[in-house]
Amino acid sequence: MRRPRRAPPFPDPETLAVCERASLRLRRRGGVTVGGRRRVAIEEGMDFTGFAEYVPGMDLRHLDWQIYARTGGFHVRRYAEERSGLLLILLDASGSMTVGAPPKWALARRLAAVLAYAALQELHRVQLGLIQGGALRALPITAGISFAPEAFRFLASARPAGRAGLISAVGDLHLRGERGAVVLISDFLEPQPASPLVEALARTGLRVDLCRIEAPGEFELPRRGALYDPEGRAHLSVEGLDRGAVAQGVAALLAGLRGAARARQARLIELESGARLAEAVERYYQAVARGPR
Repeated sequence: MRRPRRAPPFPDPETLAVCERASLRLRRRGGVTVGGRRRVAIEEGMDFTGFAEYVPGMDLRHLDWQIYARTGGFHVRRYAEERSGLLLILLDASGSMTVGAPPKWALARRLAAVLAYAALQELHRVQLGLIQGGALRALPITAGISFAPEAFRFLASARPAGRAGLISAVGDLHLRGERGAVVLISDFLEPQPASPLVEALARTGLRVDLCRIEAPGEFELPRRGALYDPEGRAHLSVEGLDRGAVAQGVAALLAGLRGAARARQARLIELESGARLAEAVERYYQAVARGPR
């Protein structure tokens, strides 16, 4: 009897390595910005939180010379703001995210893990949520790097299937008074227009970051045979399909998403499922630093 194949461990070693590298790079840049604020800073007049080993790029004015005299090592004083920001990470766990080689889901889940880890490392509060079937399943809001394993287990437990129902899911968000950012990672292949979705996210009062992942060639129709619908788990014949109409529909869907992002000053980061994780993370943080286009 053949044993069932075991799912590969999550997070994999590369994801863990990117988590650490991303955190180090962000610390060198002064911390990760969530909702317009950097939780960990090196500034006078803030609460002192301890010392950190000096790395190039840190402000030399905050070197502690007493520690240097005792140990011969360079350390800086670290300070923190009184209030952290909230990073809400929403992950589309619908069947369409399984499309591609590698699948869109693989990059989406790993990206969510790195963003959560970096924010926890910088003492922000983090909440992770999975969207599936029009419902949102989320962890409680947590803070501190000790919660990273729980976040990883939550992501590892997810099994993408069925439809997404993004608008129905985000309509249940009640976060008034919070400061921070909401990141939605999805392929955004919904039959409804994108504007209501982006508006619902904006009503939370959080900065809106949209990460759209596309699988290379996923919109190319075969000349014959059938297409598999991963959300409905059905095969659809391509006979008689108007290819021009399909192409126009896809173009209109993407144009609607981009227009809605511009209208609500949301950041839109577009990635391919085969992108290297480190590259995807860097593109996200560059877009956050650059601001909406």
